[in-house]
Amino acid sequence: VVILHTAVAFLTAGSAVDEQQRGIGGLPGSRQQLRGDLRLIGRAAVAAEQLVDQSAGHQALEVLHEILGLLLALLLLAAALLAMPASAQDDFSLWTEMTVQKDLGKKFSVDAAFEFRAEDNVSQPARWAVSAGATYKPVKFLSLSAGYVFLHDYSFQEAEVDYKNDDNGQPTTEFNGYNVDHAYWRNKHRATFDVTGKLPLGRFTLSLRERYQFTHLLEANTLRDKYRKLVPEEMLPGWTGDRYEYAGQTFSKFEQADKVKSAKNRHYLRSRLGVEYNIRHCDWTPYVSYELSNNLAESLQLDKKRLTVGVEWKVSKQHRLDFAYVYENGADDDARSNNHALSLSYKFKF
Repeated sequence: VVILHTAVAFLTAGSAVDEQQRGIGGLPGSRQQLRGDLRLIGRAAVAAEQLVDQSAGHQALEVLHEILGLLLALLLLAAALLAMPASAQDDFSLWTEMTVQKDLGKKFSVDAAFEFRAEDNVSQPARWAVSAGATYKPVKFLSLSAGYVFLHDYSFQEAEVDYKNDDNGQPTTEFNGYNVDHAYWRNKHRATFDVTGKLPLGRFTLSLRERYQFTHLLEANTLRDKYRKLVPEEMLPGWTGDRYEYAGQTFSKFEQADKVKSAKNRHYLRSRLGVEYNIRHCDWTPYVSYELSNNLAESLQLDKKRLTVGVEWKVSKQHRLDFAYVYENGADDDARSNNHALSLSYKFKF
């Protein structure tokens, strides 16, 4: 109840902020209506806890704690949506994953997974992946993991400005046109090595995971469109020559040629800080995590940030479902900038 009150107070405090500036203009209803709904959720949580105190039935206790778990997960998701900026260039994705895990004693476990992602507002399949890994827990609060992932990734159309060269063949700042690479599929091999520490604090559990990630991108082939010889705007009304339109501009020369995307390697350090809350007598566990991806080849340059707000449902001893909202800002070899994703995953343990 204290957590629910804190979340509601945080979300409803302060002066009103313009919705478009805060990036929630696309959400249904107004901010005031959403705040009112959150207040009602907080009151419902207090009433539920009072009812628990008055009820002697164990079944009622479990049901009400299930409700509290769902309410807390809803508040965390609402907080993430209100905090995230949005723009017309943002993308929405769907991430799905199925995992099978086998314990080999108390300290060892192995797992295998299949992953699918759809991007560009869930209209374009963007990833097929299979993975396998192993985990060793030398002590209760520490785990060591290693894994391999094969990825079949989709790269969207890429465009770059082309500049003219001087007499010595060196590029200048004079505009020459555009190079536009068509979308293409590319295979990748990835290895990961994780060190994860956990710290219980009452019903909360803090975790810190440090991951070294190595990715080898295989060579791929695509097409490149070249737009050259810009036609000045003042000449367009009487222009009778060839016309090729791109980015709102008109060019008189167009070429298309094969383009080879060379093989390359990527080295990243991915640091993730997370917190989860274990609700008594409840199969729902809400959690929040924040992750930073630093490029080791560029002096730990920060390439991407990721916020995840979700809830895990322990359906039974063997079956678990996970629902999460993910926001990514920045770009690396996996994602474009500003991506909102709905993540759905299933795990079978045996």
